[in-house]
Amino acid sequence: MIPDCTLSTACFCVYREHENTRTLEETIVSTHALLTIPVYLVIYGDKKTIPLLKKQREQCGFTNISVFIEIEKEKLWSFQYLEKVIENREHYFPSKDSRTTPESHLITCNKFDFVLNTMNMNPFNTTKFGWVDSFLGKDTIKICENYEPNILPWILSNITDKFHIQVLNVCDKKYKNHENKREYYSKYQWVVCGGFFTCGETIGRPILNRIKEIFIETTQNGYGHGEEMFYLEVLDEFYDDIHRSYGDYGQIWNNFIRPTRNIHYIYYFILKNYLNFEYYKEALDCCKTLLREIESHNIHVIPNMYINILFDYFISLYYEKPIECKQIIEHIENLCSQNTNLKREFENEKWRIEWYIGSIKEVFG
Repeated sequence: MIPDCTLSTACFCVYREHENTRTLEETIVSTHALLTIPVYLVIYGDKKTIPLLKKQREQCGFTNISVFIEIEKEKLWSFQYLEKVIENREHYFPSKDSRTTPESHLITCNKFDFVLNTMNMNPFNTTKFGWVDSFLGKDTIKICENYEPNILPWILSNITDKFHIQVLNVCDKKYKNHENKREYYSKYQWVVCGGFFTCGETIGRPILNRIKEIFIETTQNGYGHGEEMFYLEVLDEFYDDIHRSYGDYGQIWNNFIRPTRNIHYIYYFILKNYLNFEYYKEALDCCKTLLREIESHNIHVIPNMYINILFDYFISLYYEKPIECKQIIEHIENLCSQNTNLKREFENEKWRIEWYIGSIKEVFG
C-alpha cells in the first residue's frame, strides 16, 4: 500500500543565470534517490527538468503515483518579489553564499505555495501532505543515515495530522520582534530542518499561509536567506499544532517519528539550549520524548546522560507543572534503587535539583 500522504517536491535548473550552481545534469542526478521511492509525489519543475524527471519515475514504474507540473520559475508565486530580493542583497546580505542565488532562494521559499497548490489538487485523494527536498544526495545521505528503501514509506505511514517538522537548534525568541530582525539576519540561524515536513490539511493550511506571510514581511523589510528562519514565530504561534522531532539534518528521517540517532546532539544542542534560554515548556516536551524512548529500551544512553535528562525533566516540571514534581522524584529514586550506576550519577549530580526539591517541599509538603 502507498502511504496516505502526497509529498511535493521541486526541481528547477538555474545554471543558465548562475554558472556556480548545479548544471542540468548534476541537478537531475541529485534527484535520483527521491525519485526511486514508492510514494505519492507531485513534482514541480521547468521545461528542462520535467521531461528528465518524468523519465526517471517511468523507469521505476511509478508513473501512476506521480504528477508532474511544468512551470517556468518566473511564474511561481514567490517570483513577484525577485527584484526586491535582488535589491535587498545589494544593501544587506551578511550571510552571503554564492550557492544561494536570488532565484534559488525564491524557489526554496515557494515550497509552502507548492504544498498548498498540491492540497488544492489532491490528485491521489490523500488526507495528509508534505514537502521533501529533491536534492537528497547519494542514498539520501543529506537526510538519513543507513538508508533503506522502506524508511520514507514507513514514516508516512506513521505520521499524524499535526504539522510535523524536525527542530534543529534553539534560537533566542527576542528575534521574533521586528526591532531585532536585522540582528537575526546578521547570520544564518539554525531553527528547523526545512527539507522535510508533513501535515494534515486542516492544520497545515493556516501554518503554510502564515509562513508565506512571514516571507513577504521579511522580504519587504529587507532581509531573508533561505526559509528555515521563518519558523521562529510559527513554532510558538502554532505550538500545540506542531509535532516536533529533534536532531541534525543528517538524521531527519531517522528521528522523524521518534529519536533513534545522534542523541548526544539532541541533548547538548537542543535540550540544554532550551534550558539555557529558560524555555521550559519546550524542554519538558523534549525530555518526555527522550525519556519515552530511553525507558522503553528503544535507545541507549549512558547513566550520566540518563540522570541529567531526568533532572532536566524535573526542573522543567518545576516551572511548568510543579504539582507533578513529587511523582518524578519518586520515579528517579525507584530507578536508582535498582541501578547502582544510576544511583552513583544521582549522587554526583543531585546538587542541580536540591534547591528545587526544597522549594517543592515548602509548597506541597
